[in-house]
Amino acid sequence: MMIKIKQSGEVHQMKLIPDLKQQIEVIIGTTLDEYEITMHEWIQSIDHLIGLDENKSQNNLIKAGRDEYEPLESSVISSDVVSLHHGERIFFKVGMNEQEKTILCWRCDAASITMETRRLIELLILNKFDSSQQSDDVSLLTSDTDKQLFLLGTWLKEQIKAYDTGNFVALPDSFTSIAGFREEKVLFLLQGETPDSQRVDSKVLNKLLESYFGEEITLIPLGEQEWLFMGDEEIVTGEADEDTAEARKESLNAFCMGLYELVASEFAGVFHLSASLPCIPKEALLQVTCLLQESMQIGRSFHVTQHIHLPWNLQLEQLVASISEQQRLRFIRETGKDTTLFNDSETLATLETFFNLDCNVSETAKRLFIHRNTLVYRLDKIKQEIGYDVRHFKSAIIVQLLLLMYKVTKKA
Repeated sequence: MMIKIKQSGEVHQMKLIPDLKQQIEVIIGTTLDEYEITMHEWIQSIDHLIGLDENKSQNNLIKAGRDEYEPLESSVISSDVVSLHHGERIFFKVGMNEQEKTILCWRCDAASITMETRRLIELLILNKFDSSQQSDDVSLLTSDTDKQLFLLGTWLKEQIKAYDTGNFVALPDSFTSIAGFREEKVLFLLQGETPDSQRVDSKVLNKLLESYFGEEITLIPLGEQEWLFMGDEEIVTGEADEDTAEARKESLNAFCMGLYELVASEFAGVFHLSASLPCIPKEALLQVTCLLQESMQIGRSFHVTQHIHLPWNLQLEQLVASISEQQRLRFIRETGKDTTLFNDSETLATLETFFNLDCNVSETAKRLFIHRNTLVYRLDKIKQEIGYDVRHFKSAIIVQLLLLMYKVTKKA
C-alpha cells in the first residue's frame, strides 16, 4: 500500500506555494516533484508509516504523554503530520482541496536531504499556512536576497531552540554565500515593542539602517518585531582611539547609542538593542545570535530603564542569573541587613550611578547633579542601613551583588 500517487494537474490551493517551492529547491539543491493523492490515502499512509524510526521524531504530538511512540487514531494526527518518510522518498503535505478530498504533496529523495533540512522544510510549510504569525511573509518579498534572508531567519529561530541542548546544526552552505558572511562583521540584535497599528516595516527599517551605516545592510527578520543585522567592522569600530578590545568596546557602545537614538526617534514604541564584537558570520552566526538574545533578556531583567544591552557589560548579571532563586534568597537573607532600602528610587539611582562610574564620588555627584557632600551623606546613610560602606572595594562588590539579586528576585 502506502502512498499511491498521481501527477497533479492543477493546484487548487495556495497559489503562492510555487514561490516557496523554488526557494526550498535552492536551499536543498534538488528538485521537489509535485503530486496529488486522496485524503484517504494520506491518512492510511500515516497509520502505517508514523511508527517507523524515520518518522518517530517528526511530530511529538503523537507521543501522547507516553515514553514510547505509538500509533494513534488517524483522525487525531492526520492534520498535524507535515511529512512522511516512505521507502526512498519523503513526502511533504503542502495543500488540501476539501471539495475533491485530495492532498497536494511535494516529494524528494530521502538521501538528498538531512533530518535537519527536513525539519526546516516542515517549518517553512507550516509558516506558509500560519501567515498570522508572520509579519514579513516570504511571498511578499521581491528580491531573491530578501527571500533568502527570510528563510535564514526561519532557520535561525528553529536552531536557537535547539542550541541549549547541543542539537543545533552548522549553517547550511546555501546561506554562506550571503554577502559579507565570510568577512568580519559586527552583529546587532534589535527588538521592538510597538503598537499593532504602528508595526515597523522591515523595508523601512532597512533603509533607515543603511542611512546610518552608510552601506548596504544585511537585515535578517527573526520575528514580528525582532531583527538581526550586520555592520562592517571598520564603520562600527573605526573611530576607536586604539586597536584594543577595550577601545573597540567603547567605540561600539557609542555607535549603539547613536543607532538606538535614531531608531527610537523614528518609530513609535520601545526598542532594545544589543551588539557583538566583530566575528565571521559564516562561522559564528548562531552562537552570536544566541548570545545577543541572552544578553537582551538579562539586560531587560536587571536594568529595566536601559535599552542597550551589550554582553561585556552584563557579565556579573549573567553570573547572578545562573544562580538558583533559592541560593539568591539565601544570600539576601544572610548578607543584607535591610534590603528594603532598594525600594527607594533615590537610593537605587545613587547606587547604580556610583557603580557605573567605578565608585568615583566626584563623577557620581556630577552625573546626579548634586553636591559632593550630598552624595557623601547618602552613602553614609546606606552604610548605616545596610552595614556596608560602598566606598570600599569588598563592600561595594557585596552590595552590587545584593542589589542584582534583589532586582531579579524582587524579594527582601
